[in-house]
Formats: sequence, C-alpha cells, structure tokens
Amino acid sequence: MAFVPDLDTLESSSLNEETFYGPNCLCPQKKPRLDLEVTSPGVGIQVTVTKGHLSRTFRQAAVLVVAVTKLLKQPSHKDFADSDLGSFLDDIFEPISFQCIKGSYTGAPIFRYTRSQSFDILDIDHKCFVLESPTQLVALHLQGPSAGRKVKLNIALYRPRSSQGSPGSGRVPVALGIKGYQLYMSCVMSGTKPMLQLEEADIRRDIESVELTRFIFYRLDSPAEGTTRFESAAFPGWFVCTSLQPRQPVGITNTPDQVNIATYELTGR
Repeated sequence: MAFVPDLDTLESSSLNEETFYGPNCLCPQKKPRLDLEVTSPGVGIQVTVTKGHLSRTFRQAAVLVVAVTKLLKQPSHKDFADSDLGSFLDDIFEPISFQCIKGSYTGAPIFRYTRSQSFDILDIDHKCFVLESPTQLVALHLQGPSAGRKVKLNIALYRPRSSQGSPGSGRVPVALGIKGYQLYMSCVMSGTKPMLQLEEADIRRDIESVELTRFIFYRLDSPAEGTTRFESAAFPGWFVCTSLQPRQPVGITNTPDQVNIATYELTGR
C-alpha cells in the first residue's frame, strides 16, 4: 500500500529535488529519470512526466495535487480554473481504449401465453358466428334447432412483455380460436389493406416471433356496457367486425360500428 506524505513534509522540500516517496516506506527515494516536461502557460505549474512503460498511478497524482496546493498558497497566484489542468493532464494520464463486443442473447417473448377460455359470442345485433366452410366464418341469426350450428370462441390469453397490453390498461392480448378446431383468426395484408382469415395453427404458447402477431388481438372490454371489441395487434385501429347484413363473412374494419358491427357480447366459459 502506498503511503501519502504529509503536505507539510512536502512543503519543506522542493519539487525540483530528485526525490520521491516509495510505496512501502516514508523515507525519500530517488525517482526515475524524467524526460518530458509539460508547462501550463501563465499558471506557474511545471509537471514532469515519464515516457515509457512506468506505472502512471497514484504517485503522479500526488505530485500534481501537492504542486497545485503549493501554487495556491503563493500570495501572487492568479485564480486557478479547471481548464488550466487540461493542458498537462492528457500527458499524465494515458487514454483508456474501449472495445465494443457484440453478443447475442435470448430476448423475452413478445407475448407470454397464460391460459385459454371458451365463450359464446354474439354481435350487438345478436348474430352468432357459424363456420360455413373449413376456412369461412360468417355471422347470422340462429333460432330453434339451428342454434346448434353456432361456434364458440376459444380465447387464448397472453401477458405482454411491456405494459402496452396489461389488464390494468384494458388492452388484453388474446388469440381468437374456434373451439373444437385448430383454427385461429389472423389479420394479414391483402393488396392495400388488411383482411381477416382463418388459419390452422396451435399458438397456445409464447409468441416470440413478430410474424406471429398476426394472430394477436387486443381485447377491449367496456364493463359498463358488458361489451367487447377486438383490435388487431399487427394493424392497430383495425377491429374484427360483422356485416349489418346476415350471412356475411366476419371481417376487419377501421371504421367500427359505422357500416358494420365491431362490438360483441361474450357469455359463458
């Protein structure tokens, strides 16, 4: 451990003397030969530094501190500013080089799967969802024996990585599946605008790929009305909708409840 000499002791000796305090004793020692002098013009401090591979450590800093202190004690010294140190600090302390190392890591899932729930779904015009063909979902009114044709939604619930879709925000990320089938609604670009389609998939797992966000919708509940909307995560502002006319495909719209219906009632589990 290096010993720091008392300032009064250093005051009694000249900084021009070829002596220095060793790391393990309090006695003066010869310091190495110095071959570079740096002077700050107009300040009155002369700092001598050594070129080569000698250790630039606490000892050189101590010399600088003592030198500045001696200067400030002189009656004729001028105000000493931080900028006065700049001209010779660069020669005392070696610059530190940094190396940028690129690495790879496994990021958190975009959406983390939690559980699934089943619901009956009706639009606010009381139309049911019916699977008319393996890939075609339509909405129509059902009564009597035909009521058995309606499908239930199998809603997969997710927890988002950020607070964008947390339960407290009223935006819960879900995937909308057809119960009894491996079919899920997805929102994809078709031409110049999004379209809704059914895809055969099993996404009851963490969603780690941005591509799979086509299956994710934000469930927007209105507790006061007891209704729900489903907004596409891949295309914000676009909502699952039904037509005002019966037996029309379930689609997607960016003008909800204007020329279509985008508000639903969910019942049962």
